[in-house]
Amino acid sequence: MTSAGDLLMRWASELGGGKMADLRAGVLRTARGRGLALRDGADGRWIRDMSALGHLDVDWRRGVWSAAPPVLTRLPFSDGLALITGRRTAALERAVDEAAEEWAVVLPVTNETAEGDIPVPVSLLLQYDSPEELPGRAEALGCAYAPCAALQAFSLLPDLEPGPPAAPPAPGNVQTVEKYDPAKRCYVPADAYSEEGLYRWRGADWSRLVQIRRDGGFLSTEHEYGVYLELERTQTGTIRWQPETAVGRERVGTLFVDWGAPLPPLHARAAVLCTGLQPRFSSVAETVRYDNVPRAAAERLARSLRQELEIHHPNPTAIGKAN
Repeated sequence: MTSAGDLLMRWASELGGGKMADLRAGVLRTARGRGLALRDGADGRWIRDMSALGHLDVDWRRGVWSAAPPVLTRLPFSDGLALITGRRTAALERAVDEAAEEWAVVLPVTNETAEGDIPVPVSLLLQYDSPEELPGRAEALGCAYAPCAALQAFSLLPDLEPGPPAAPPAPGNVQTVEKYDPAKRCYVPADAYSEEGLYRWRGADWSRLVQIRRDGGFLSTEHEYGVYLELERTQTGTIRWQPETAVGRERVGTLFVDWGAPLPPLHARAAVLCTGLQPRFSSVAETVRYDNVPRAAAERLARSLRQELEIHHPNPTAIGKAN
């Protein structure tokens, strides 16, 4: 039986794009039709996960989305593994099935799903012997070829900056104002909004507005970027990296990000494309873990978010800072 994640992947791929509201409605309808018990916000988390996996391109401000073009790309320092990402139409799935029968070793990997969330599709990894063969393999599959989409994404990460000036809360919406608390890593009700910080409230159309207050005025931002602007203001570190212990694998490792400080969409995609798999969540450490991330890439990600990357070594007595 086709999983809910793979079914939704096919549906979104064939649909191609549209309004976010229609995508949310379709995702919820399909998931509930499969008998899934969902937590609030499961549709939004599924869309963010699909964007990070490289399957959907999402414009959150305009409320529109599109299925990303299919791409075959190498994973960094992966020892002969490539990833098939982007939309997965019936035609592409037939091409992958035919390749698996004739010449390819295709490895479908099931992604973990948190309780109450909507599953994402399996990730498709492809084994190869030489990078020189991959452009031809991509053409045979009907995909574009990217030498390493993950490293390219890291190189293109924008530096964190607040947006243009914005209007303060309207008198009728003051009661909806909340302020982000870096210690609690969540928004809390705000009696006033005169202090510097990250705020959110409901607009006249009941849409959620997120703005940051600096130097007596408000600046527009988005939640993830605003959180990191606030973490910089409060000098709070939230990103760490630990190298692998295997001989020859010291240049890659695990990127840890604290709960409550989610990576912005482009940063999340760069980190996820290092494996092509969902990150791992630790309820004990309250972190999100991204594997197979090169140290140089992790440093670039941290700098773009105005963070200082903290380096953790397997030996807990040898903890240093990134150069």
